[in-house]
Amino acid sequence: MKTRKHILPLAGLALTGSLNAALVAYEDFNYGGGVNLTTETTNGGTGWTAAWASTGPSGLVTSGTGQSLWFDQSPALTADGSTHVFSDSNRGNERDWNAAVDLGTQSFYFTALIHVFSGASTVDMRAEFYDGAGATGNMRGNVGITNGDLYTHVSAPGYAPGGGGVDAGVVTVNTTYLLAMKRTTSGISASLITADGMSSTLTSEPTWQVTDSGATGVDFRSIRLIANGTDGGIRIDELRLATDWDSAVDGLVIPEPGSLTLLGLGGMSLLLRRRRK
Repeated sequence: MKTRKHILPLAGLALTGSLNAALVAYEDFNYGGGVNLTTETTNGGTGWTAAWASTGPSGLVTSGTGQSLWFDQSPALTADGSTHVFSDSNRGNERDWNAAVDLGTQSFYFTALIHVFSGASTVDMRAEFYDGAGATGNMRGNVGITNGDLYTHVSAPGYAPGGGGVDAGVVTVNTTYLLAMKRTTSGISASLITADGMSSTLTSEPTWQVTDSGATGVDFRSIRLIANGTDGGIRIDELRLATDWDSAVDGLVIPEPGSLTLLGLGGMSLLLRRRRK
């Protein structure tokens, strides 16, 4: 039986199509090693209408088991039986969630752990958001990293589309970040939050690094997750969609700094196994 990732229970989980709960959808990519999200049965996580589907390029592929991205761990990969998706060539997938988020009444948050292993200047990833199922209709939000830059755009597809907000050269290799995005009726904002092991890091929204103004669209219904890179490329894990910040980061376990110092890596592994039980 597959080991579940070391996360705390998710509060406010949307088990039906209702958006009364603040967590809209969650994906831990815990499918076992070498699974292609397009060609194999990959319908895990919660809050989704169906399995991941192709966007055109080949599907994203999961890592080998025991290769989990992890917000507060150093090194960033921990052998715990979990997996994440990665790209060393152009790959992408699309998925719909149960009920559209109406930006006229709610904000929308996207978070995911990312890790660039090498070649930050040659690695790209983006999350595109659409107002129709199956990535049909109009794009209403775009966030990602490209060539070491963090960027956002309210509507245009592609890596670092012209006219969006860009924070240049902020991506460091061999560093785990939480990529966070917020979309409202007035625009889209994003930040890269370094995995620093501080319990206070995720208690409130970050100071957003980039913002692109624009009131296009009033709802979100589907996501396209696309990645491209060489030499190991970029790794993506623990994806959450939510209507408030707390739910967008709920379940990311961040121990006190003193715990990390006292336990060391071996002790931390023991602590995580206990938490999973």
